[in-house]
Amino acid sequence: MKGQSAGGISRHVVKLVGHNLLCTATVIGRDKLLTANHCVEGTGPFRVIAAGRQIAVASHRAAGPVTQLTLASPLPPSIVPIETGAAADGTFTIAGYGTAHESERMHSAGLKEARLVADAKYGGLVDPKRRGPISASACMGDSGGPVAKFDGRRYVLVGIVERVSNYAGVGACGFLTHFSAVSGNSAYGSVPEGTTRQASEPRATQRAASKKHRRYFAAR
Repeated sequence: MKGQSAGGISRHVVKLVGHNLLCTATVIGRDKLLTANHCVEGTGPFRVIAAGRQIAVASHRAAGPVTQLTLASPLPPSIVPIETGAAADGTFTIAGYGTAHESERMHSAGLKEARLVADAKYGGLVDPKRRGPISASACMGDSGGPVAKFDGRRYVLVGIVERVSNYAGVGACGFLTHFSAVSGNSAYGSVPEGTTRQASEPRATQRAASKKHRRYFAAR
């Protein structure tokens, strides 16, 4: 992720790994998590890394636009479920274990967060302090991370990070973050259609001629 070290949201987030896989998962129960559907397209096995422990994923099933994971054993006490709620105007906090540089697709930058706002023009989340072609956003490995709002005392989950895109046509990280809404309604909870790829080999999805320079990648 192109952002800063994660704060309070870190207790709701774990790293999801497997063969040639780097993703993120969001905690919704002691042994239940949500992640992006494309993170578990492979045959596995999958495991999460939480508070220094590795825990196997016992099963997973699609739950609408996201996938629910069930772990073989409960998470450590320091990792706690996040509440769910409806999206509202204002700042979204995203978090993930992805890379900070698109060229290092399988190298986690550690748990980072970014504060983004909805952009009606482009239909995604963007850095309100954006300067130039590259700014805060999700990147490869951040798929499955939370998109949350802070209500003054806790983080409330509204979506799961799904994809990133960039109109510049040179990679995807650093501009738009797209997510799958998991509660409430959000005009920004839709993600571009297209084939997802492994973090080590993302591919651009072909778009209509009017958007031929825009590039979409699964954020893993």
